Amino acid sequence: MGVAIAAVVGAITLIPGFVAFPMAALLLQGGAGFMQIGAFVSSLMMVGIVTMPVEIKYFGKKITILRNVIAFIFSFIVAYIIGLVVTGV
Repeated sequence: MGVAIAAVVGAITLIPGFVAFPMAALLLQGGAGFMQIGAFVSSLMMVGIVTMPVEIKYFGKKITILRNVIAFIFSFIVAYIIGLVVTGV
C-alpha cells in the first residue's frame, strides 16, 4: 500500500531532480522504506500529471497518456527490483 501511495504522490508532485534525490536521502534517514522511495522518485522523474497539458499539446493525447501509464507501471517494477536487491532475495 505504501508503494502505491508513494508512486501516486510522486506522479502528482513536480519537484526537480536536484531537490528530489537529497529529499529521498532525508526520507530514508527518517525511516521510509527503500521500495517506497524507489517508487516515489521514479514516478516523480518519469510521470508528469502536472505537465500533461503541455505534453498533450506537443505529442498528442494518446501518446501522452500511453507514456505516462507505462512510466507509472515501470515505477512499480523499479520498486520491486529495489526491494529484491535490498532484501537480498
